[in-house]
Amino acid sequence: MSSLKQIKELSPEERQDFVESFDLVFCDCDGVVWYPLREFIPRSAEALTNLERHGKKVTFVTNNSIISVKDHIEKFSKQGQLLVHEDQIVHPAQTICDHLKSINFTGAIYCLATNSFRKVLTDAGFQLAEEFGSVIKTLKDLNEAIYGGDPAQAVVIDVDFNLSAAKMMRAHVQLQNPECLFLAGAADALIPFGKGEIIGPGAFIDVVTQAVGRQPITLGKPGKELRKVLLERYPDIPASRILFVGDSLTSDIEFARASGYQTLLVLTGGTKLEDVESLPSGHPQLPDYLADFLGDLADI
Repeated sequence: MSSLKQIKELSPEERQDFVESFDLVFCDCDGVVWYPLREFIPRSAEALTNLERHGKKVTFVTNNSIISVKDHIEKFSKQGQLLVHEDQIVHPAQTICDHLKSINFTGAIYCLATNSFRKVLTDAGFQLAEEFGSVIKTLKDLNEAIYGGDPAQAVVIDVDFNLSAAKMMRAHVQLQNPECLFLAGAADALIPFGKGEIIGPGAFIDVVTQAVGRQPITLGKPGKELRKVLLERYPDIPASRILFVGDSLTSDIEFARASGYQTLLVLTGGTKLEDVESLPSGHPQLPDYLADFLGDLADI
């Protein structure tokens, strides 16, 4: 904890050094800019405007596939002074879609994700494999759910609130074909919801990974393949000149530190101050900076 710097406690000289230390900001949305599925966190819009006033580029790196890129943009626009463009949002459905396009993929996709996520793929012209057995009552139903229909050439796993054991079994069967692609979007072990956190897609991805015996290409946080996507977007900005702002020690801070970014943790999401204070010096999840909320950046 000795090296951790509180934004609100920085001296004027330290604030100036902080502002001049980065050119690009990667910023999470849920738990940072707004409360999950709710309103903007006070002064977050003001903080984002202030960063742009200082000449900083801001890109939003979200794992929330429940709402589309368009929905994200509309939510920002309701704050009046915030004008966010499509290329400023990195969204797991879009990164997976872009990856499939880059390899000229043309097969069927077995997609375990939200309707919003699936729509990104179908709007881009990709074919989704038919699903079977939404309700399993007999062994015959289970057999149909796992083995029915044509084989898929790719399996995609993200947030799926209708996920079932039968769906994961079907994914496992498809992935026994070594030619079948294995792709993952958001890979959070936990995601914020309601008054706390609930099991995230990472836990279910791990189940399939263990069964199949191979790792997916993960194009959401904290996947190493996402790191490559971000590097390709901004090849001229050194990692050390990038500030990553997030609320999760694993999906945000550990991911960002492994990427070589500077890190700022805000305490408006799933991480509490005591969680940070319990980390030893040099821990891979220990952020460089700490803020009570994003609004602390409105005053730098």
